[in-house]
Amino acid sequence: MQDWRWAFGGAVAVTALNVCASSTTPAAPILAGRDLGPELRALEATVSRYPADRAALEALTEAYLAGGAPGLAVAAIDRAPEQVKNAVHVADAKARALTELGSPEAALATERRVLDACVKEVCSPTLVARAERRARWLAELVREGIDPLSEPERTLVAYRIAVREVRLDGR
Repeated sequence: MQDWRWAFGGAVAVTALNVCASSTTPAAPILAGRDLGPELRALEATVSRYPADRAALEALTEAYLAGGAPGLAVAAIDRAPEQVKNAVHVADAKARALTELGSPEAALATERRVLDACVKEVCSPTLVARAERRARWLAELVREGIDPLSEPERTLVAYRIAVREVRLDGR
């Protein structure tokens, strides 16, 4: 009678240990990037010392995005003064970061503000084209209710739908 209890208890312990050890680990925190490097400290110090320096904030957010830390990019932008936060390049970087974080609704609203600002002020054609393309893609994601982090296949289809072009001239 004792033998089956020990066997059953051992089997339960091994199963529990196996479940704990083999379960999928959560993704890295959104605030942690990969290989952010020591040069980032200088950018962070500059933005901390001069919060109204738009160029420094742009460089910092680009470094965060390149390093895979969109959460840090959004946090840095959110701490900036309003006039810096609403600059078109900074707002565009925030839309990109929100897209990477899987928040298409917030990213779409931010990207639309960028496009509205580009109507009032001169923006580079590259920025406008990039923002328009991303806004079309985000609108498709929102319209279809797609979560870009958990549905990569549908996200790709939405992107292809958003950027497709139709030519009527036969070329």
